[in-house]
Amino acid sequence: MSFLKIVLFFLCCNLVRATNTYNAAVVDVSSPDINIGKYASLIREAGEKDVDVLVLPTPRNVASETEFDSCINDLDNYDEIMKAVSNAAKDARIYVVAQLLERYSCQNRDELIRSNVVFDRNGAVISVYRKPVNSGSRCNTTSSRMGHFTTDFGVTFGVLMEDDIILTNVKEVNGIKNFIVSSSSEAQFLFAKQFSTFWGYTNNINLIIDTGKFIGSIDGPKSSDNLIVAEFENYGASDISKTLTITPPTSYFIGDMSQYIIRPLNLEASSKGYTETVCQGNICCQFYVKTNSIGAKQQDVTYGLVVFDGLQTLGNSNIAVQTCSVVACAGLYKRSCFVGSEKNNTNIIFDNILIKGNFSNGNTAHFPTILTTAQSVMNKENFRFNPLNKNTKYVSAELYNTENVLSFGIFGRDYSKDYQTSEIGGINNTGIINELSDYISSDNVQEFFDYLWIRLRVLIFVVSIYVLEMM
Repeated sequence: MSFLKIVLFFLCCNLVRATNTYNAAVVDVSSPDINIGKYASLIREAGEKDVDVLVLPTPRNVASETEFDSCINDLDNYDEIMKAVSNAAKDARIYVVAQLLERYSCQNRDELIRSNVVFDRNGAVISVYRKPVNSGSRCNTTSSRMGHFTTDFGVTFGVLMEDDIILTNVKEVNGIKNFIVSSSSEAQFLFAKQFSTFWGYTNNINLIIDTGKFIGSIDGPKSSDNLIVAEFENYGASDISKTLTITPPTSYFIGDMSQYIIRPLNLEASSKGYTETVCQGNICCQFYVKTNSIGAKQQDVTYGLVVFDGLQTLGNSNIAVQTCSVVACAGLYKRSCFVGSEKNNTNIIFDNILIKGNFSNGNTAHFPTILTTAQSVMNKENFRFNPLNKNTKYVSAELYNTENVLSFGIFGRDYSKDYQTSEIGGINNTGIINELSDYISSDNVQEFFDYLWIRLRVLIFVVSIYVLEMM
């Protein structure tokens, strides 16, 4: 009798888990022959694997005006693609999310539109979220910054494009815990391309990204033929103490960092514990760094203590960003900082990194940022993150016993200071002048003259040799 009770108990547990989870799949984009023409067969494959939601890959990135024009001239088959995906979703009895490129006539010219289209199990279109590829477009293609749909297994999904993650405060999404994200190429500032990982982790939500990345899945994703499949809990991840898996970036930020304050980290002093405070604008960041050991190639890489408080451009939006970070640099000066290369693979082991910053409060959000050259798993044994709350005035992040670190820090967003480029005429000019004054009077002036003095010393030395030889 007791054995029967045990069997019934396990059956009930499995039934409860089955009704509280779903399977999602993305396409393995590393396969060279994946294209729009294979969407129908991919959908059928997903249906055979009991997938509930399939996210198809973005057709292509539009990186230049030439490619932009060629895409515009090659979109006469949009209706055919829609019909093919609809029929395949109906036959496979699964939900399908596809980002398609669509021609859109606006202000006497054709625009290229990214359309996130959602099909239900009957092949019906239940959600469409559109956004121009050209960030400077004046066309209003959607009334919100997010699409959404509700499934027959009780889960509401938010549908975003990659840059929307940086623009969207999760407090404003009505408690949605599951998001589908399609990739884009607009984000061009420090940590932008990896931001989805930190956004999902901090907010305890599930993210399904068309590039093959899953955030919040119960088990590790499983590859099968052309698909990558993962299981998720319906109501998001359990809590912030879960593990955070860091995948090495495929590309590195190489943009202009001339607006950042960067202080060289004294690696020699850090072997005994090194403390420094760096400020810019309204933020001050306190750093404590202790290295356990340093490899033989310590001269190949330097680390900078990086601080930023200001605006960054994202498409036609200007967003308020604050950051405190320890960042690997391939050089001593800003324009060569954070260049990914083999030289960043050092034997420097960080015994402890502690960062605290007086980040802005209010309509804000704060996230840990971690990048390593090898896949790493962060958990409560080697990583802690404490956001702002009513009992503290600081955001803090701490890392223990970790090597091959490219960056570690805190990324903050102040949504109340964001504005669109088209709104520039309505901005208070006095505020802009004050911010410019703060920047001019900041440590940037000292860094400029330090750099200039180094260059002048070389010139003086060369001239001195020439004068001596003439005598």
